[in-house]
Amino acid sequence: MNRDAILATLKPTPKTEPPDTTSLRHKAHAIISTIDSSTIEQIPATLLDLLTQIIKPLFTRTRHPHLTSTGRKSQVAAPPASIANRFLDTSDGSGFNDPPWKTSTPLTIPLLEYILTSYSALPAEDADTPKDTLRGRTVEAHFHLLVPPILNMIDDAAPTPYKSAGCKFLATLCEVLTSTHSEILKRSGLADVMVDALRTNFLTLPTLTPEEDSLALLGEVYPAFLGVVDARFVVLMRKLGSPSIQAKAQDASAGSDVAKDADFIPYQAMLTLVYRHGIMASLAHLSASSNAGSGSLSNTISVPLTVLLLRQIPPVFSRMGIHSVTHLRGLLPTLRASLMDPFVLAAPDMVGAILDVVDCVCDVARARIQQKWWPEVLRGLIGCWVNCVDEKETIPAGKTAASATHLEDIMARLRRMVKSLGEIVDPNEWSEVKKTLVEEEDDLRALFGD
Repeated sequence: MNRDAILATLKPTPKTEPPDTTSLRHKAHAIISTIDSSTIEQIPATLLDLLTQIIKPLFTRTRHPHLTSTGRKSQVAAPPASIANRFLDTSDGSGFNDPPWKTSTPLTIPLLEYILTSYSALPAEDADTPKDTLRGRTVEAHFHLLVPPILNMIDDAAPTPYKSAGCKFLATLCEVLTSTHSEILKRSGLADVMVDALRTNFLTLPTLTPEEDSLALLGEVYPAFLGVVDARFVVLMRKLGSPSIQAKAQDASAGSDVAKDADFIPYQAMLTLVYRHGIMASLAHLSASSNAGSGSLSNTISVPLTVLLLRQIPPVFSRMGIHSVTHLRGLLPTLRASLMDPFVLAAPDMVGAILDVVDCVCDVARARIQQKWWPEVLRGLIGCWVNCVDEKETIPAGKTAASATHLEDIMARLRRMVKSLGEIVDPNEWSEVKKTLVEEEDDLRALFGD
């Protein structure tokens, strides 16, 4: 959010707003108004003023049980808030009993957004010592002022707007920390607190939560979780070179030096947590709620949520690298069954998301696919192709329906993926399988490029 936008947001004075909150609103407007947008050096002091004079007073009444009053990790956590305060609406409807940061008109969310996005405007040109740049020094100095409001927003009872905004802000903060190679999450021990705050939202799903709210929240939870992983293990990530460098490894020994790092096991454990207890548990919940037991992901109570969850797998696996092979036994049969399900074609976005996961698996676990899993992958691709051929025959000739376009796109991608799979498998074995399949089903000739 730029300076003009935040000033326009802060300018109105709501009649129903408590006087103390209105005073903070006017003070924030005055602080930001004094900034010379052309002077970068003024930004750190201005952000500090906003955090200490505006944000901190807004959250004074809301203390996070796992943080001290200074924003650091509490060694002895305070008793959790009562179930009534945490999950039930105990306000009288007037808004005056709500904490100051939960305002009826925009204040907390746009102000925190302005603060967090402002860090990216600070210089971080020195690639060798990014922590010594103005951005690195500033974000570390402000870190303990930023964490309490963000975590309190994530702990809000309602999925939107504050909880989802808190997750978004956590992702932004972690992105800034990663850009400066800051190890403050490791030093402070707050990564575990952030993970615990996020994981409680993994199963915010229908039918207890409306689909729209689930989409809004989970769309921010998973990027925030991976942001915490990247920021917590920033040194390890530098050793890896990038989140996807392990995808280039052909076996576990390729990363043996990295695997000896003390952070490597907790790094993999954190990724396994989000995969098993977040993504896969949620997919199982959505499928189980549909009362269908075919194993196909198309049997879901929410296609958009299923697509969203599937799209979280590639970034997780790309970070896991070759260690993602431990999850293939449970994942690939589900993907194969889903691709072979003719009803999945009614949801082109789901087909695309499934194929994205298959592509990622073939890239990250190339050696294991070659050794064991390529027949399972091929079965799924062939099943989807045959269903596309059958579906295409039901479309009237000369009719350019949207479904026909989707089918063409899916079939073109299937051809590319089969070609790529053929480059992984032993050439002699692939030729024999290809010959047998084409002889049995002539429709597969186009799939194999013959």
